[in-house]
Amino acid sequence: MTEHNEPSEDNEHSEPERITALAALIGWAERRERIASDRADLVSDAWRTGTRSIMELARCARVSRDTIYADLAARGVEVSRRGERHIGPLTGRGAPLDAESVRAVSRIADAVTRPAYAHDPADPVTRAALAASGALGAVADVLDPPVDQGPGWDPKDTLPHLAERGQTVSHQAHQALAAVADRAELAAAAEFRRRGLLHSGRNAVADAVTLTVTVPTGETVTVDLGSDGTGWTTMAGGSDLVGDAVGPLDHLEVQAAFQILAQVVTRHLTERAIVPRPTEALPGTPPPRTRHLPSSDQH
Repeated sequence: MTEHNEPSEDNEHSEPERITALAALIGWAERRERIASDRADLVSDAWRTGTRSIMELARCARVSRDTIYADLAARGVEVSRRGERHIGPLTGRGAPLDAESVRAVSRIADAVTRPAYAHDPADPVTRAALAASGALGAVADVLDPPVDQGPGWDPKDTLPHLAERGQTVSHQAHQALAAVADRAELAAAAEFRRRGLLHSGRNAVADAVTLTVTVPTGETVTVDLGSDGTGWTTMAGGSDLVGDAVGPLDHLEVQAAFQILAQVVTRHLTERAIVPRPTEALPGTPPPRTRHLPSSDQH
């Protein structure tokens, strides 16, 4: 068998693409080793805290029972002593974020999202995934700033970039939601969220806001944002410079802004504004979502 070390002359792909593909493969290998170690810690902790079923552990971890036995053995757990009570600290307490590990995950995410973006750059879910991939890179830059590349890499510079990535993810997710949910569903969801926050006894909600905005002409305009009583957002401007039609995306982003404003106010509530937490569930609460994991017998 002949091993080819040089790229073929008729290779249609560029050198940056080749490097990106190799970086993704290397990142996967780096992450795989860490995942195996982390899994062994978590399996050991689950065992030590009372989960003594090998099949249940395998099902939850989505690995074979042989892998669970190996993980337990690697952490010094004797499966034959099932009745032994755990004494001492748990192993899987986690570890601080590691910049290189985060960068490896970022490279993998980038290798997945960029081809998808090239295929359909208008798809909001793809755009959200691309922004999330960039957010991972921003996290790595915050943890380990590449200061050798010049100024502008201090946390005070990179953290705003991370926040912007998060805003992009939110915006694109709202675009995707606006395309699949109708007005009644979006209004009902907003009203339920409002009732839920008040029901907690600990949170303020923003019902209406009056904004004074400056438009590009330099003129100032007053805009009132509120609700029509069903949960749907209303907008009224005091000038013909601003229209008042509210679409699904407008509604979702105004509601998100309301939540942020209410969170700021909530942090400043005095004890007189807070009531005891209720013990009963909020009426109309939907059942919790569940994810059914495959049995280890299926592998």
